[in-house]
Amino acid sequence: MVVNVPLILQPLAILFVGAVLVPLVKVMGAKLNAPKLMDAFAASVLAFTLYKLYALTTQALSGGPVEFYLSGFPPPLGSALRADLLSAFMAMTFCSLGLFVAIYSIRYMEEDTGLDMYYALLLTLVAGLVGVVLAWDFLTLFVFWETMCVSGYVLVGFRKYKWEPVEAGFKYLIMSTFGSIFMFYGVSFLFSLAGTLNFTQMAEALHGVKSPLLYLALCMIVVGFGVTAAMVPFHTWLPDAHPAAPSGISAMLSGVVIKAGVYGMYRSAFTLFNPALYNYGAALMAFGVLTLSVANLMALLQRDIKRLFAYSSIVNIGYIVTGGGIAAYVLSTYGASSPTLASSVAVFALTGALFHVFNHAIGKGLLFLCSGCFLHEAKTRDLAQLEGIGRRMPWTGASLSIGLLALAGVPPLNGFWSKLFIILAGLSIPGDAFMVAVTALLILNAIFAAAYYLWVMQRVILKEPTERASKAREAPLAMALPVVAMAAICIVVGVLPGSILSFADAAARSLLSFILRG
Repeated sequence: MVVNVPLILQPLAILFVGAVLVPLVKVMGAKLNAPKLMDAFAASVLAFTLYKLYALTTQALSGGPVEFYLSGFPPPLGSALRADLLSAFMAMTFCSLGLFVAIYSIRYMEEDTGLDMYYALLLTLVAGLVGVVLAWDFLTLFVFWETMCVSGYVLVGFRKYKWEPVEAGFKYLIMSTFGSIFMFYGVSFLFSLAGTLNFTQMAEALHGVKSPLLYLALCMIVVGFGVTAAMVPFHTWLPDAHPAAPSGISAMLSGVVIKAGVYGMYRSAFTLFNPALYNYGAALMAFGVLTLSVANLMALLQRDIKRLFAYSSIVNIGYIVTGGGIAAYVLSTYGASSPTLASSVAVFALTGALFHVFNHAIGKGLLFLCSGCFLHEAKTRDLAQLEGIGRRMPWTGASLSIGLLALAGVPPLNGFWSKLFIILAGLSIPGDAFMVAVTALLILNAIFAAAYYLWVMQRVILKEPTERASKAREAPLAMALPVVAMAAICIVVGVLPGSILSFADAAARSLLSFILRG
């Protein structure tokens, strides 16, 4: 019998079935004397999922959003999935990094035990991430959200024979649980007013409604998603989780898991809360700049390379949140008097923010995989002992340099364009003193961050190797290959940004569609 699975369900089905099959493939590999069969299977599952997501994106581009009711009933009774261009953009970004991490883990994790659990959890984590961005009602979103979170907790604490991962995983669990509680209460207020959890029906029911209860709901939802996004002051779990987790999982946390928090914040705010009624743009801009400034200062104090990169990830969340704040601010402040200007600036700002979601996922994922290569060879995360290791590991060192320069915003690398878009959006209305002041702080923080990126590069690449670094050799091929490929993406997307930029623009317009259509 042939089962016809709708296209929108296929990526999720592949990932969940793949996760279930991982232990069986491990047994099969042992019987066939093929110890890497399980690793290759996990990477193949992610590659096939990425192919299906590309097909889903193509369908959404040609025919509009793809919808499916999981229970067979339409809302408000049925759980819904919906693939618009924002969902497709985020899902493909998440799955792409997952594929690189799976390939990298083939050699990086080979000395660990329980790898069937590791790969099953990695596939489950990606499934949760993809499910979050495809969910079109809060009930379905919560199910996938907890799937993502629980697998993330366990992966952070995967090396449970050490205290550091267990402590970091438990801290992540506690803070994320509080975030989920805030989200749950915020959504309960929305449900009490709208009588549905479906995003489309909720947006229609709340259209034009201005209530103190909705302000409270918005604040609670932003705080709930802000915990996972590691937005200051809800960021404290992330710097502990990164050093403790395996480097591939650090890349996933920083590259995509915290972006799920940004997605939830954006989707809820721009779909359900019209900025014309709820002027939350200024608050988002303030939170973004606060996040940038605090994380930049904390990064300077770090001597653990993974912990430094963790604070750098929080900095980049600040850019993304500020971009969304600029979009909401111009819509609320200038939407009535200059609707064309407001909508164009909002799209421009969100395009930059979403483009930075992709650029940071690749760039920061690259940096964490490079730090894992150094840790694999030198057995340390201490920057003082890693000085000069790039000379002993030229491919990894060169890739690290590209990643650092990309995140510093140096042209012609990819990070330059997304930062430029956000800054230009902030300067698009010169007469607005608040926007100009926020953008000035954004620029100062960008320069500050670039300085310590160059400082890291100088220590790791240009200095004479330390005694420990001098014993290092280039990383194994399975680890070096995804690192070099991601560095190449930073260059190619920087030189030829058109395709990804157009995709980000379409995703931004999709996100704003509920507001711009009135």
